[in-house]
Amino acid sequence: MVFIASLQSVVSGQPYVRRRDLWTWPGLTGASLARIRLSGLTVAMRALVVANGEPPSGDLLHRLAETADLIVAADGGAIIALDAGITPDAVVGDLDSLPARLALSLPPERLHRVSELDTTDLQKAITFAIARGATQVDIAAAGGGRADHALANLSVLVTFRGRTGIRIHDDLFEISLVDGMATIDAPPGTLISLVAIGPCEGVTTSGMRWDLYDFTLTFSPRGVHNEVADTPATISVRTGDLLLFRGRWVERHA
Repeated sequence: MVFIASLQSVVSGQPYVRRRDLWTWPGLTGASLARIRLSGLTVAMRALVVANGEPPSGDLLHRLAETADLIVAADGGAIIALDAGITPDAVVGDLDSLPARLALSLPPERLHRVSELDTTDLQKAITFAIARGATQVDIAAAGGGRADHALANLSVLVTFRGRTGIRIHDDLFEISLVDGMATIDAPPGTLISLVAIGPCEGVTTSGMRWDLYDFTLTFSPRGVHNEVADTPATISVRTGDLLLFRGRWVERHA
């Protein structure tokens, strides 16, 4: 178990290790990886899913790709990825939005056609990433365009609750689901919006400019445009589906 002891010292006592870091570990074998799992360490794997919505800035997309262990394009999201110079590890969906020229430019084993009609291409891509071991899924290019598609894309935060951590990214916000409690370690003035998908009971915040205590939020503007006052800030919800929009800029009120 010397290998495990050494690895645990490298991760400084954290109960996980990034999958991408394991591949550079000297002498790593399949048996070693099995021992890592048996030791109680979680092999963390971050996936980037590129949807087929409005492309984010190239800088944001590249930052997300650089930290990803797996890059999955949801059908036409392959166009967005390739246009940014990012080659997906897999393209998943019914592939009706993927031009033939792009399909031919990718190795056939990277194309995964899923034709069933009960889920969207984004859901198919997330399911694929989870099946490959993703413990965190970052989604880009999920907004813009048709409002119905944008709202449906936000719904994946609820659909996949408890299966993996999911965040949706655009140039303005990082969007996630408050699953019980969320901690925000961000500079004072960071914009925060809370949007309830249906009634959310027991909403309590701390460290915000305008705090709530045991409040019931509904699908309304009531939780929009707050800001971090003290770090770390916290948000908790007793029941309901509460979306957290964390701004990428600081805008302190006078």
